[in-house]
Amino acid sequence: MDALRTELQHVFGVVCDQIKNHLSTLGFEPRVIEHFSKCFMANVATGKAHRGLAVVYIGQALNSEPLSKQDTGQLCMLGCLVEMMQAHYLILDDIMDDSITRRGATCWYRRPEIGTMAINDACLLKSCIFWLLQEFFKSHEAYQRFTELFINGGLQTELGQLCDLDACKEQQIECFTLDKYSFLVKYKSSYSVEHPIVLALEFFHLGTAKNVAHVHEFAMAVGEYFQVHNDYTDVFGDQSGAAGTDIRDNKCTWFICKAMVLADETQRQQLQEAYGKKDVTQVERVKSLFIELKLEQAYEDYCKSQREKIVAIVAATDESEGLKRHILQALFDGFKQGR
Repeated sequence: MDALRTELQHVFGVVCDQIKNHLSTLGFEPRVIEHFSKCFMANVATGKAHRGLAVVYIGQALNSEPLSKQDTGQLCMLGCLVEMMQAHYLILDDIMDDSITRRGATCWYRRPEIGTMAINDACLLKSCIFWLLQEFFKSHEAYQRFTELFINGGLQTELGQLCDLDACKEQQIECFTLDKYSFLVKYKSSYSVEHPIVLALEFFHLGTAKNVAHVHEFAMAVGEYFQVHNDYTDVFGDQSGAAGTDIRDNKCTWFICKAMVLADETQRQQLQEAYGKKDVTQVERVKSLFIELKLEQAYEDYCKSQREKIVAIVAATDESEGLKRHILQALFDGFKQGR
């Protein structure tokens, strides 16, 4: 995996240079080009790149023979595009959530020299994805399918974000149910698991209806598993990376939904009074109620049950059309280690 990471990092640099050269050809001033370069390197090239690496890993694992240099390069390019899409949404998500830190550093939009330019930076990263698809994949048989996957992935993620933001406006937290949460996660998080897998399948013409349907089932389960973990980290985890804001922002998280299931009438009333308030005292009051309701143990129970569900989905993989059981298992294991 280290060799794949090195190759992907190299392609990050190639892609950044390619876009800079294009901007130069179009006549943009050096400071504009340098701004884009800073944006790309700070938001695309600095993360763990799990999704981008997944594209390359899956591509290798789908083939019994070593990949050609050309195939490896193109898979890394697709992985880079996936990371650009992820960066696009993280920049915007931080703005909408009024976040302070991302990956242990000040959020892009909070840097004094950036500010609201971050909105356009995010849009530019996404637009560059489709320009790069044209530049590098127009002659590939799966070009149209690649383009569709990025379009549909964007739409699905944005619909999920709409659901998330709309839920924040709820005045009565009785509206926060586990069914509503599962629907939100289906759109907001699961596609980022599904997207890299299907891209690799399509690259090798293995995106059959059966394979894509099974990957979708796997991604729904894994996406929920990791979104619940993110919710846990926001409330109970180490705040040195991205500081938690879910409680103050009135987010529909697994924890508030589960709390509403377990709480008695008095506890429900206390949650209603404190949840979604900006005051630190009220945030701590909610956390205390979560502890009182033993939500950390409920979270551990959920994780155990969901892991068993995912293992069963992996075991049921039909390998007759090229999808491999061990690929899904390795992806889940890798995501668990890197989360």
